[in-house]
Amino acid sequence: MNLIIHRIIMGFVFMAGIICFACYSFNQDFFMGVIALSLSLLFVNIYGFAVRSISSKEIFYLFSTSMVLVAISVFGNYGVEQKPIGYQTLYHFNLEGVAVSLMLLLLSSLLLIAGNNQNIQTQAQPDLKRTLKVKPKKTIKNIIESNDWQEASIEDIQSGQYQIHKP
Repeated sequence: MNLIIHRIIMGFVFMAGIICFACYSFNQDFFMGVIALSLSLLFVNIYGFAVRSISSKEIFYLFSTSMVLVAISVFGNYGVEQKPIGYQTLYHFNLEGVAVSLMLLLLSSLLLIAGNNQNIQTQAQPDLKRTLKVKPKKTIKNIIESNDWQEASIEDIQSGQYQIHKP
């Protein structure tokens, strides 16, 4: 199959996992949502590896996006609690839920940075090899070995009849 078709299949499965995760998360069934999202990520990774149509940078992006979604869901499900007081509803922040969601956001940003840095390192090496192959070594012919060197005058420089001495 074509590379584009493989990417469409993987994108469809990943989006289906995100939709299932969002539905379960909004229904306060966080663990089933994480299972749906994890299964879609597992399928994308195995399928992408099998058909060799996914790069490591894209895998880092998928994991980073998934962790952001999980962090938002953890914050919504466990970080914010409703407290009814009389006829009003107040919100109370649970510090454990907030801390876990912030840690997940931190891990997500670290994965994103690691994915970007990995791509820069792999692209820098082939460019360096290409530039080394393009520039041939220049050899200077007819170098006169002598201790009797003198400065070139303006007329010598304009005429081009001189040699540069490199000690």
